[in-house]
Amino acid sequence: MTTKNLVILGGAAAVLVVAACLTGGKGKTRGPQLNGERLVGDFDLSEVASVEIGDAVKLVSGADGWIVPALQDYPVDTAKLNRSLLKLQEIKVGQVAHGRALGKELPVVVRAADGRELAALTLGDRHEKWDRGRYAGYKGETVLVGDRLDEFDTDPQTWCDTKIVDTPYVRFSSLAAPDLTDETLGFATGVVAKVTIAGDTNRTVTVGNTVKGGTDRYLKVDGLKWTFVVPSYSVDSLLPKPPPAEPAESKE
Repeated sequence: MTTKNLVILGGAAAVLVVAACLTGGKGKTRGPQLNGERLVGDFDLSEVASVEIGDAVKLVSGADGWIVPALQDYPVDTAKLNRSLLKLQEIKVGQVAHGRALGKELPVVVRAADGRELAALTLGDRHEKWDRGRYAGYKGETVLVGDRLDEFDTDPQTWCDTKIVDTPYVRFSSLAAPDLTDETLGFATGVVAKVTIAGDTNRTVTVGNTVKGGTDRYLKVDGLKWTFVVPSYSVDSLLPKPPPAEPAESKE
């Protein structure tokens, strides 16, 4: 091999080394290096004062506990919130998804009372085929984690315990707008009944009108400021039974 050829090969090798450096030099090893790393890591749960999930959901800790401002300050299911924050701390890189875009990005930010960012993570699409798995952003890469993280959803109601009555079992579908008139709600002429809530058998609810254009009903629980919209079937047992039909006259 001539000296000229050696120089050419040496120059080509130098170019490859520079290119590897510019691209991180880790094209083949980037994935294994990140696998198993925690995306968020530890943060002090006692410092958490708010959780923001995209533009649609904000959970806030106040004097009376955690609330969802977008749902008329309805209480957060704190057990679910604590589980979700612990899961966030432990979530790890399963594998790097080379060449895969995140898809629809959903930022999750955990803040302290003074506004400090305690943790942040950008979630992407759920895996197209697996029952488990979701894409997320980490260190400039799209990675796949082994959990769908469904609790970090853009529906604020998923952060509430929607069960409001134990017996009969009643969950609310939504909260009624606070400016609805008494005529619309129908509580003035509604059915008042005793139910069991948290072991208290003397709680009172009022079943109002059906929602316009639907079958759900308005429900008021004594001592609570919210008006609930509940499935009609869940309160059927509280409504008066219709009188029995009169027997048909026999034809002679």
